[in-house]
Amino acid sequence: MVLKTNITIKMEQKKVKIYPYLIEEKRMAGYYELLLEDKYRLKIFDKKKDRVIYDYFMPSVREYLFWSFDMNQKDTIEEYNQMDNDLKAAICSTYPCNIFEKGKNLVICFNTGICFAVTDDKKVVDKLTKYENTQEMEVINLRSEDAYELKDNKEEHLYAYALELYKLIFLNKINKELQNQNLFDKARNSFVEFTQKVFDITETDKDKFCETLRDKFKLDKKYVAVENQFDLLYKNNKLNENIVYNRFAIILFIVFIIIGIINLGNWLGSL
Repeated sequence: MVLKTNITIKMEQKKVKIYPYLIEEKRMAGYYELLLEDKYRLKIFDKKKDRVIYDYFMPSVREYLFWSFDMNQKDTIEEYNQMDNDLKAAICSTYPCNIFEKGKNLVICFNTGICFAVTDDKKVVDKLTKYENTQEMEVINLRSEDAYELKDNKEEHLYAYALELYKLIFLNKINKELQNQNLFDKARNSFVEFTQKVFDITETDKDKFCETLRDKFKLDKKYVAVENQFDLLYKNNKLNENIVYNRFAIILFIVFIIIGIINLGNWLGSL
């Protein structure tokens, strides 16, 4: 007699740890070169091998996150691999996002200086964040030792999570920069570009994962708060500019009157 039993084994999902950190925006090319010197390689995505990722994301997101999909010709990849690291870094710095890999470790960097270390090794994190912009991280209340956990083994969800987390950190970063009058114009342009190329796009039509994260991180609420502050500061700046212009016009008008009086006096004195 054979006894049939149904045994269900509950497998614990592996947690993916994502550590955010900031690099000075103007130093991104140099940071890419440091990664390459440390044997990190640009992760080159293939339309066949990485078909799941290619199909999961909408075209505009693929273009933004995974520019290396366009390097699917053998000659192009070989030409890149033969370049010196400084030239590779310079090329990478022209794209909005770069993904590097070394063993099981991933580094995801955006041209705004917002980066993510995806690893379970704290020593790796410490080495990657050696050149982080500590001061700016403190300003936006961010610490590189804090990790976000993704309880999901799907690679496409890892990149989706990094993108939504990027939005959160960018909004916090730009919110502080808008308050700095010296950085206002640059921050304004960055905010407009972020809105058009990142925030107002549909990431995927395959599932609701990004929408769930959008709610979890309260991105819409954060975006509205930054947008309201931008509008207020922009109006105040315009008002200040008008006040300065009006003051200058009044001073100029007074100068003309004084010159006119002097000229009139000289003319009367000559009679």
